[in-house]
Amino acid sequence: MLQLHFLNVGDGDAALVEYAGPDGVWRLLVDAGQTDVGGFPGSRRLTAAEHLRRRGVRRLDALLVTHLHTDHFGGLVRLLDGVEPGCVVSGFFPSLPAGQLARTGAEEKTVRGLLDCLERWAQDVARLTALGVPLYPAETALLTLPAPAPLRVEVLHPDPEAGSLQRQAWRELLSGGPTDAPMVWWSSKYRNPGSLRLRLTYAGRRVELAGDCYGAAWEDAAERCDIFKVPHHGDPKAVTPLLAQRLRPAHAVISCSAEYDPKKDRPSRRTAELLAAQGTRIWYTDRPVSPGEERKDRTCLDFTIREDGSILPPE
Repeated sequence: MLQLHFLNVGDGDAALVEYAGPDGVWRLLVDAGQTDVGGFPGSRRLTAAEHLRRRGVRRLDALLVTHLHTDHFGGLVRLLDGVEPGCVVSGFFPSLPAGQLARTGAEEKTVRGLLDCLERWAQDVARLTALGVPLYPAETALLTLPAPAPLRVEVLHPDPEAGSLQRQAWRELLSGGPTDAPMVWWSSKYRNPGSLRLRLTYAGRRVELAGDCYGAAWEDAAERCDIFKVPHHGDPKAVTPLLAQRLRPAHAVISCSAEYDPKKDRPSRRTAELLAAQGTRIWYTDRPVSPGEERKDRTCLDFTIREDGSILPPE
């Protein structure tokens, strides 16, 4: 039996994969949400660390960081206080030791954000290294993770060549050497379209967890799936008409905050409509209910795939 728990971490991403087999439960966490999820009236959002604590999870077989935005990896620092990862998979691991990055004070917003993320990630990797946690880079188009049969777990990179250029720019930044400003800017902007994706195959069913990988970055390679974690919190870049048509999922999960962001159009009605046109049922991890409607538990969205391939969606 395979269970998927899409955790309500507000404006962020975190999903717990659990496979119950004859040798026990195998667990993989995909992203760790933010350090602080904030609050919203009626919302039941929690940090990833609090979600796992309440579930009694003290150990993960693997943890995947899809890309370096803090709404996906920021919660790792709290997670490590109570959870032991068997290994961590990421598209980039800095060489240690890594000091504070040089700044001029005139950096664009996206570059400032990148520098903040690289410094924080270097601190996280230093702590993981001190704890003796194995680190596995996902730099190729396809990386298959060890998992109990019959579950297949694959990490996919949309463009390994572009990923190599991005890592080179980041290593130069962290080493304190000369950097190319346009390349640094591009490497920051490429974090979302270069996000890793996770594909699970079990009992004849396919699950696609797309990180923040924009729909246009992988629409040509997409194949039919049954459960789809929509990238980038369901904004207009998340899904293209071609991607929706090729995936045709029975269920789509949008991990987002209850507060609609008009500037980013997040979550976007257009994205939901593209998927609904394919017969997809849309689920939101954190969303206000309509006036007069009773709020249902949105601490997380739980899906179960049985051994016969039947899917049990959240109640």
